[in-house]
Amino acid sequence: MTNRAGKFRAGFRILPSAVSGQRGVVLIAVLWICALIMWFALQISAETRLQGEEQIQSIRKSQALYLAIGASYEALARMGQPPPLSADEPPDLNWQPDGRPRLVEYGTGRALVIIESEDQKVNVNRSGQPQLKQVMERSGADEVLAERLSDFIMDFIDQDDTTRMHGAEKDHYTRAGLNYVPFNGPLTSLDQLLLIPGLTHQLFYGYGRRTNEEAADQPDIIKEFLIPGKDSLFSLLTIYGNNVNLPLRSETDQDLRPAIWRPGGIYRILSFGMSGNGPPSAGIWLTVRFSPQEQNSYRVLNRKIM
Repeated sequence: MTNRAGKFRAGFRILPSAVSGQRGVVLIAVLWICALIMWFALQISAETRLQGEEQIQSIRKSQALYLAIGASYEALARMGQPPPLSADEPPDLNWQPDGRPRLVEYGTGRALVIIESEDQKVNVNRSGQPQLKQVMERSGADEVLAERLSDFIMDFIDQDDTTRMHGAEKDHYTRAGLNYVPFNGPLTSLDQLLLIPGLTHQLFYGYGRRTNEEAADQPDIIKEFLIPGKDSLFSLLTIYGNNVNLPLRSETDQDLRPAIWRPGGIYRILSFGMSGNGPPSAGIWLTVRFSPQEQNSYRVLNRKIM
């Protein structure tokens, strides 16, 4: 009897270690659950922070757009101003279509306005392949790409279905799986050039391609705005007017003709806004005809958000 009791008590001596092992398993499980909860919390926190940043960016973008719209209306109101009486007159007092950036300060942010005539730009609908190739090279394309893109553009707008040496007609667009084909007619908006295969947004707008001289002449505050490059396709081409030749750089930089408002003239108004809280910027692109005989003194031909 005594031996049996001893064995019975000896059997119970293993219970503390078993309980300890179970507690260890439970502890590990609890730690894993805590780790998972912390991981989920970090994920939710990161997602919430990203959503908050996206909302802040969206709000700033909306503020920038409204600032750009306001500045574009100010530019329209200033159309037809007489030329300045003195060369020393600040450009922000008298707005002429001279291509100079004008900074406008508002209570909630600032806007940058650029007004220029369409006359000196190359009309893509009227020019030939050599002129377009020259424009492409000015915008930064190498000779091979310039040859190809100029042929593509000519095939896109000409009325025949004959493919040029480096061009493309309907069958090329169909094989590429595109849901459109060449217009076989003139462009009705300049940014329709982005339909040309291989013609990128960077080449069209030329963001970040300012020359050293151009950048040095501009205050740092103007450099904060994302505006098209001076030698971009956007800045060199148009769908208005009769000019088909690319002006020399000296003629572009120092045009002998004064930049003034001419009745019947077509002008490009670029207005970029930025919230007082910082980037991003937003832009408005207007093309208008100056018509002083009409009630509003202008007629909007094209408007786009950039």
